[in-house]
Amino acid sequence: MATGVAAAHGPAAARVECRDESEVQELFLRNGWGDGLPVLPPTPERVGRFVEAIALPPGHVLGSIPEQGRDVTAEHLAVNAVAAGCRVEYASVLVASVRALLRPEFGLHSATISGATAPLQIISGDAVRQLSLNSGFSLFGPGHQANATIGRAVRLLLQNVCGGVPAVLDKSTFGHPGKYGYCIAEDPERTPWDPLHTARGLRAHRSGVTVFSGEAPVNARNDWSAEPGPILATIADAMRPSHFTGGTFVVVLGPLHAAALASAGLTREDVQRELHERSARSTAELERAGRWPAGGGSESEYRHAAESPDHVVVTVAGGHLYGYSAVIPPWVAGPDSLPVTEPVPV
Repeated sequence: MATGVAAAHGPAAARVECRDESEVQELFLRNGWGDGLPVLPPTPERVGRFVEAIALPPGHVLGSIPEQGRDVTAEHLAVNAVAAGCRVEYASVLVASVRALLRPEFGLHSATISGATAPLQIISGDAVRQLSLNSGFSLFGPGHQANATIGRAVRLLLQNVCGGVPAVLDKSTFGHPGKYGYCIAEDPERTPWDPLHTARGLRAHRSGVTVFSGEAPVNARNDWSAEPGPILATIADAMRPSHFTGGTFVVVLGPLHAAALASAGLTREDVQRELHERSARSTAELERAGRWPAGGGSESEYRHAAESPDHVVVTVAGGHLYGYSAVIPPWVAGPDSLPVTEPVPV
């Protein structure tokens, strides 16, 4: 039985006829449209239902890549979301994610450079409960359809529409597993402060998506102290193997660490300031580590891992039984790649 599938290339999706689903899988593998895993055939009917859920015309432009002369449309998103296995309920979150990724300040090219970065999505607010997103144990791991397929949909879109084909435009030396999908949620019950999207200026919105071009998470373990000082020192130490060129970091506080810091009276802004200061290193120390020009280091000159306290993005998620947090290093410093937060449309 023939199965029509949509291929998201060019200004509109093209229809390709396949005899059966196994031929669909071969088609995607042969043309480099997938990620090596099986896809859900994006039939016209499935794509049509997803476009309806997006609630925009198929040709509506969600964003553009001026350097490549590419527009990303609602139909492009629908095709790749279906192929990734997304439910139609995820459409609004994906619209917010794609709009954020295509904002100039995000620097979409950061997902294709030689370093090991991938677009991290952090979903906060009411959407976390509504979509059953995982914000707890095995935060970056498998087992949750919403996290897995939303992250995968963005990866397929970057590859099939934005040109980020591995070893072609995507020249990452090693990559990391987040290139399959890198989607987490903030824990709405164990966050002692305002939701992340609210803290980043979206006070009128119930849900938001923050995107960040990040490396793989680095564990910061301290389960032998409930005092703020040692916890902050442990997390700051995990920030220190950075480029020291003043980038942005995402810090995912584990619930135990977040509770200890909040119980001591620290606000999210206090945590940002503390981590910015504690992650500094002298240029002499950097020189001894081979990360500063020989003879140019000074014990009185310091470089911070993050550009400023505002460049430490703090959220709360993960399992709540042990004293772990996670640090996600950036691609590069400065305005070339910044975290972007977009509201989830309702």
